[in-house]
Amino acid sequence: MTSLTDAYIIVVEDDPNALLVTMDLLRLGGSDNCYSRKSTDAALAFAEKLPQVDLFLVDINMPGKSGFELLEAVRESLQLSHAKVVAVTAGTFAEDVQKARDAGFDGFISKPLKTTIFPSQVQRILDGEPVWDWR
Repeated sequence: MTSLTDAYIIVVEDDPNALLVTMDLLRLGGSDNCYSRKSTDAALAFAEKLPQVDLFLVDINMPGKSGFELLEAVRESLQLSHAKVVAVTAGTFAEDVQKARDAGFDGFISKPLKTTIFPSQVQRILDGEPVWDWR
């Protein structure tokens, strides 16, 4: 079990406003090791330089490689395969959530983020609890 304060978290988000909100909420929740990258490729390259990565919070629909492609790369990586990968996205139709489940994401958090509970949702994910909040 990893606490939010100790976890290494990479937020993968191309929208600057969504990125700012996500990072602020993580820091307010106590995260000392949260980092951000604007693309799948940049996130994966950065992740390989960290001592560990516990969690990727990834937007699904990004220019270039999608969150699904990041998930696939993480699962195939010997160094990163233990990391949890959670979709954080505005696509909140039931079929979007099912597609994320089928792909093997460890959770799903819809945008806009619920500011009062987002840090606790992340902690629950770090504790191994599945969080599928899409409404």
